[in-house]
Formats: sequence, C-alpha cells, structure tokens
Amino acid sequence: MNKILSVIHNKWFTLVCRILLGSIFIFGAAVKLPDIKMNSVNVVYEYGVLPIEPINFAAAWGYALPFLELLVGIAVLLGVFTRLASLGGGLLGLSFVIGEGIVLSQGRDINCGCFGGLIDTMMSVTIYLSIAMALLGILICTSPNRNFCSITDMIFQKFKTIPKLLKVLS
Repeated sequence: MNKILSVIHNKWFTLVCRILLGSIFIFGAAVKLPDIKMNSVNVVYEYGVLPIEPINFAAAWGYALPFLELLVGIAVLLGVFTRLASLGGGLLGLSFVIGEGIVLSQGRDINCGCFGGLIDTMMSVTIYLSIAMALLGILICTSPNRNFCSITDMIFQKFKTIPKLLKVLS
C-alpha cells in the first residue's frame, strides 16, 4: 500500500494529473462558450435529469457549467487554490457520472455534449472519462504535492507567514 501511495502522491505524477484535469476542463469549456445555449443548455435539457418546474435548474446548470469548467480548469492547471479547485473538478466529474448513469440506465445513449459540437461523443464512452475526471480530482486533492510547480507554491515560498485558511484551501 505504501508503494502505491508513494507513486500516486509523487510530485511529478500529481503535476501530470493537474495538467490532464485542467486541460480537459478548459477544452470542454472553450468549445461550449461560443454558443452556450446550443452546446450546454440544450444538452442539459436533453439529459432530462434536472427539473425545469417550478425553477428551471436545467437551464441554470447549462449556463453555469462552461464557466465552472473554465474556472476549475484554470485553477487546477495553474495551481491556484489547488485543493479547492481539484475538489470542485472531482465533484463536477461525479455529477457527470451521475447524470450519464441515469440516462444510460433509462436505455438511452445520447451525445453527451462534453465537447460541444466539436466532437460527437456518446455517453456509453464518456462515462469512463467522467469517472477518470472524478478520480483525478480526488488524487490531486489528497496529494501532499498538489502545489508542486504552482502559483500557490511560488507565493508560499515568497511569503513566510501564510494564513491558515489559505493553506487549507490550497
């Protein structure tokens, strides 16, 4: 068990995980942002998982999702509030797994909308990407080396006294 932990908590492995997770989220957001209604909101409606009455949670999630993905992707990639950002990325990945799982359990295999209209990807395939995203978020969040080669690491090295809350979040 110690060998496995030493590998997954290795600073280079954690950095590669950060680059992968951040890049996936940034790419996903970048292809949705040019036409959010078509590439995100309509896809969330197609899932049919979130309610639209009395409050339209489906539309709210569809409009917010590309911005959340972009924020998480940039933060994880640059290492800003790395623990919080990777936890957010893991939770986003988990929400994708749950949504895709519900749709697949209904016997439907639709285009997941992960990468807008750029790449057509079916849920039966992308559910594995969503699982990987959730796992990467957990690995990064729990790694003691999550701030290796990050903006947070540079700031912590420059300033010797860091508020405890900032240390917890990053």
